[in-house]
Parts: sequence; C-alpha cells; structure tokens
Amino acid sequence: MIGVLGGAAAVLFYEALQAATHLTMEVLARHSVPEPRGEAVGSDLAPGSTRRGVLVLLPVLGGLVSGVLVRRFAPEAEGTGTDGYIDAFHNKSGVMRGRVPVIKSLATIATLSTGGSVGKEGPTAQIGAGIGAAFGRVIRMGARARRTLMIAGAAAGLGAIFRAPLGGALTAIEVLYKEDLETDALTPAVLASVTAYTVFSTVNGFEHVFAFESEGFHAPAQLFVYALLGLLCSGLGIVYVKFLSGSKAHFFDRLPISRYLVPPLGGLLVGATGYFFPQVMGHGLGYVQQLVLGEPMTGIAATTGVLAGLALLKIFTSSCTLSSGGSGGAFAPSLFIGAMLGGSLGQAAQGWFPTLVPDIGPFVVVGMGAFFAGVANAPIASIVMVSELTGAYDLLPPLMLVATIALVTTRRWSIYSGQVDNRFSSPAHLWEMSPGALRQMTVRELADGAYDERAIVPADATLRDLERHSAETGETDLVLRDATGAYAGLVSMSDLAVVDGLEHLDGLVLARDLVNHRGMTLTPEDDLIRALELFAGREFDNIPIVDAREGRERLLGHIAYGDIVAFYKREHTRRGSAAE
Repeated sequence: MIGVLGGAAAVLFYEALQAATHLTMEVLARHSVPEPRGEAVGSDLAPGSTRRGVLVLLPVLGGLVSGVLVRRFAPEAEGTGTDGYIDAFHNKSGVMRGRVPVIKSLATIATLSTGGSVGKEGPTAQIGAGIGAAFGRVIRMGARARRTLMIAGAAAGLGAIFRAPLGGALTAIEVLYKEDLETDALTPAVLASVTAYTVFSTVNGFEHVFAFESEGFHAPAQLFVYALLGLLCSGLGIVYVKFLSGSKAHFFDRLPISRYLVPPLGGLLVGATGYFFPQVMGHGLGYVQQLVLGEPMTGIAATTGVLAGLALLKIFTSSCTLSSGGSGGAFAPSLFIGAMLGGSLGQAAQGWFPTLVPDIGPFVVVGMGAFFAGVANAPIASIVMVSELTGAYDLLPPLMLVATIALVTTRRWSIYSGQVDNRFSSPAHLWEMSPGALRQMTVRELADGAYDERAIVPADATLRDLERHSAETGETDLVLRDATGAYAGLVSMSDLAVVDGLEHLDGLVLARDLVNHRGMTLTPEDDLIRALELFAGREFDNIPIVDAREGRERLLGHIAYGDIVAFYKREHTRRGSAAE
C-alpha cells in the first residue's frame, strides 16, 4: 500500500513540477532547459531567446514562495528533505506531521521550477516517508514498526522518481548512517520501492533516466585515471560539505533581516550566477545527459576548464539555495558536480591518452557515483543508483573503485547533518543496549569528575551573545547558569528560529527571557537508563546535571546523548575484556 501511494504521489509531484517549470522557464523566461533522455519533453524555443532579466528574478520569487510556505506551515520541510527523514527516524520515533509531505511538495516545486539549484529526490523521499509515517499512525503501529514503514515510504519515493527500484531501497536504508545499514527494513523497502517504481513507470515509461551509449570498462590501465577521479571527488566533496554548512552558519543565519527574506536573497545570488551560467540553475541533469552522450552542451563550450568551473559554480548555487532555506534535494546537484568533474578529467585524459580514453562518457557517469558516495557516505546506494539511472552496468568495476576511494577519504563529512555513525549511535536502537548494564552506570561515572560545560551560558546573556556562542561552539541547545551558579533553564536556538521579530531585539532580550525548556535535569547519582529516558522523551541535545543537596540546583555541567553511547561502548568493551 505504501508503494502504491508513494508511486502515485511521485507521479503527481513530477507532473506538477513539469507543468510549473514549463510555465516559469519556457513561458516567462523563454529559456529552454535540457532534460535527460528519459524525461525529455521537447521545446520549440529558438536558441538565444532567453529573457535573462526574468531568469535572474525567478529564483527570488521561488525563494519567497518556498520560504513563506515552509516557515509558516512546516519548518521541518526546509532544506534537503532527506535530513528531515533522517531526523524523524533517529529522534522522532518515526513520527512526521501529516502536513509535511504537502508543504514539502509545494515548496520544492516553487524552488526548483524557478531555477533553484536543487533536486527532486530529497523531497520525494520525505513525501514518501511522510506517507509511511501516516500509514503507521493509522494502523497504530509501535515506534520500531513506524520507522520501518517510514523507510519503506522513502524508498518508494526514491525508487519511483529515479526509476531505480533497488537504488531507491538501498539509499533509504544507507543514508541513515555514516558506516552502517538499516538492514531490518530492507525487505519492506524493496517491496515498496518496486511497487512505486511500477506505478510511476507505467505512467511515465520504463526507460532509464539517462541514455548511455559509450563503451564500458575495457582497459585495466583506465583504473589509474579512475583512481585519480576518486581523489578529486574526495577533495571537492569536502569543499562542498564545508561550503554548504558554512554558508548557512556563518552567512545566511547571521543576516540581520527577516527570516522570510533570506530564501529570496539566496535566490537572487542563484539568479545572478545563472544570468551568466544558466547551466548551474535547476537540477542541471539535462546538461549531464549531453555530456554523457558527447553532445555539445547548450549555451557553453564544454572544455576541461569550463567543466571544472561549472562544478565549482554548482557548489555555490546549491549552497545558496539550500543554506538560505530553499527546499529541494542535494542528490541531483551532487550528480551534476561529479559529472562535471568526471568530464573535466576525462577530457584532460583524452588529450593525453586518446587510445586509452576514446570518449569521456564513462568518466562522467563514474564521477556522478563517486561524488555522491563520498558526500553522502552511501557507496553501495550510489553505485546501484547510478547504474540504474544510466543502464551503464559495464562500469561497475570503476564505480566500485572510485566510490570506495571517495568514501574512505571523506568519511568524516556528510551533506546530511543528521547522519549518525552507526546503529549503536542512534536513539532508534536504544532497545539493543543492555538495560542491566545501563542501570549500573551513573552520570558521575560517565563524567569522571569533569562535567562538560561547552553549552553553558550566563542567564543574563543577550540574544546576540547566545547566537555568537552557538555559532562558535556548534551547540544549538544552550544551558543557562545564573549569577549564583544555579541552573536557570534551557534555550533551544532552533525553536527560536521560527519566532518572528526577535532579530530586531537581539541586543535587548536576555537569555532568561527565552527559556523554552525547564524541567529536565539529572543528578550525578542518576543511572544512564534515567538519562536515556529523558533523551527519548524530548527533542533536546543537552541535559543539565545539577547538585540539589544544598537546597538549590547548582549547575555542574551537561550531558549529551553521544556521551552516553561512547561511555557505554567503552565500559561494555572493558567489562567484556575483564570477564575474559
């Protein structure tokens, strides 16, 4: 049922996006946007007819519409969509508000159809996940089953929109972790993905999204060039991740303007770049198709330097769209960046070794898979997904090599901020920890006399001070301490982000006035079961540790969920070794 509903939702989303893109790009901007062979709809516009001024302003309009929809109705629909799905799995027991799929669909259509530099895969994953979560609520399933149904929904959305049933299922279970798979949900994910793929392809055709006509892997010596491509994807992947997160934390989040105006500003930066290089607007996959087939790229000469430049510009426009609050996926931009990088190296290698590299198409395809494998920590999913997107199964050996190189060298970084290291680090798998061992471990033992104080700020600090401290430490949930050393409450900066008007009072409002969480504290004598219960019941990163023996709650420090996991792993290993 989730597969049927997910496939139908993908069809509606796809058709609405196509119609909106035709209206904005072809009717208003007179701009012909190339599409992959499997999604081409044709255009009768003459080359050079683009209204460049309209092209600049369209992303501003899209950012305004998307920003209002997201901030007013569903803040969790902001960004890639995949991050929302990951967060709901790990931290929200597979619960997702029913309005999220609708708002996410509308916001992404507004962003992508006006030239926002995003993809459609993250939104369809979140839409499908929302369907799975809703289905779990309707039939009154428990938390573990709801999470499984949500994964099945995400797999349905991905498998349908990319016509990649196995790739969609593997992506849904692999992007949750940096070094693990949610294997418990593999069978439901495959069933839902195949069903959704069948529904979608019955309407839109069963062919691959990309046409691939080049010769596959045929010479062992090519592996040296592919290995170099893996290293290039690693380096640029780190740049992408850092720029994506840094532009949000250090630029867009600090702008002294209304939060509703930030997405339009990001859209203006995208439009200004698109005035000169429209190739880096939208998902850009039509230009990737031209490169794969060795055709001339529309509007630009595809030289080695130009392709490398387009990869860098795509990093900029994608960061402007996503970091400013636009709605869309990060997978398609990753494919574009990897394709441009692969094409650039392929052209250079073709000039040096024309016999070894007769055409650049295979390097474009391998670059697509390698770049996403590195930035998303999803090597298996990226290999299978790219193979299904293109039908280039002959390229599996170099894809495996390059994806592995990219993954190993970029393991610490990810475009998905909600990813955790493995199942052991996820609140979704608390049930796998030994309750008996946790009851024997106390907060005092965990701290070992050195309580963490990184997230502590004075209760009389201003809002501006809180924002500065949050930016410097990376802590979004802050613990307040008053002048006497007592605990004074908790402030969630992410909750404050949706409150209008605060940006005009940041030098006047004090931290104690902004307390939005109060009654959750631990003492040094509490066991770790008690600590985990608090984390499971509340969406907060840090829980204060207090000493109430003196008649007041003297603040000692705070504890994070990751501290408990790390301590449990160390103690579990130590006690196991001692027993042996």
